[in-house]
Amino acid sequence: MADRLDEVSAHAVRRGLVSHCYRMLGSITEAQQVATLSLQSSDDLYAIATRQCLDQDVWRPLPTSMAAASDDPEGRLQQSPEVLWLEPIPDDLTDGRPIGLDIVAALQRLPARHRAALILADIEGWTPARVTDAIGVSAADLDEARLHFDPGQSHVADDAALLDRYRAAFELYDVPTITGFFTDDAIWEMPPFTSWFRGARNIGRLIATHCPAKEAGDQVLVPIKANGQPGFAVYMRDPADNVHRAFQLQVLTLTATGIIHAIAFFDLTLFETFNLPDLLTTLPKSPYEAQPSLHVTRADKHD
Repeated sequence: MADRLDEVSAHAVRRGLVSHCYRMLGSITEAQQVATLSLQSSDDLYAIATRQCLDQDVWRPLPTSMAAASDDPEGRLQQSPEVLWLEPIPDDLTDGRPIGLDIVAALQRLPARHRAALILADIEGWTPARVTDAIGVSAADLDEARLHFDPGQSHVADDAALLDRYRAAFELYDVPTITGFFTDDAIWEMPPFTSWFRGARNIGRLIATHCPAKEAGDQVLVPIKANGQPGFAVYMRDPADNVHRAFQLQVLTLTATGIIHAIAFFDLTLFETFNLPDLLTTLPKSPYEAQPSLHVTRADKHD
């Protein structure tokens, strides 16, 4: 029993440290690497990890942090694959403290030392004096960070029925129905594309023009949880061999009026991070339903 408790405690410590480093770096891969190195120290783990994150001095944006919204969803999409983009984090690696994509993106917009001070003080609960001792940031710097920290409207709550209908609409490739799930001022962005779009109508035009799906059954959506938010791993039918391959990860922000933000991540290495296969053969149990999805059979027919 004692060994089991020690194992659970060690796991909780690692989750907390990984989450802290992720808030600093915006990358789950780099966060795990820094956390692993920090855990080898006998000193204050969070102070050590924070200083290692500051040494990297990396800024990971989303497209909304780089340019204005595009007004041409049917035009050519611009992309910057060389940019180190913000990544999502699987829920099973988080510590239960604020970690929504809106929060992490807003943290990334702060100077690194201000970001560190804000995370340590307002998320980890450190006193300003302890923050100063750990990373040399003054109380005035902390006040400055709080002044400029603006995460916007956050995710409210999952809506299982809405998410199920949203998934069905994508799998049927029913663009008008998909469009109806978004609020009038909703945002759709999709790194590494720098082009992003505002408004349900523009989002519908974007999907209708640029999505490679042509008909019902071309896409299969597997529910995921990232950053405390609902989302889907999207698999697209490969017409060459009639199987569904990894295509993108969507993370959604919901309010009482509908979806206000969708981020589609095209970095396929994230599928491994979320313990998802590159080639879809069966569907795991949905985190939103009591039973596995009934469309497993239809997906299996395409293998």
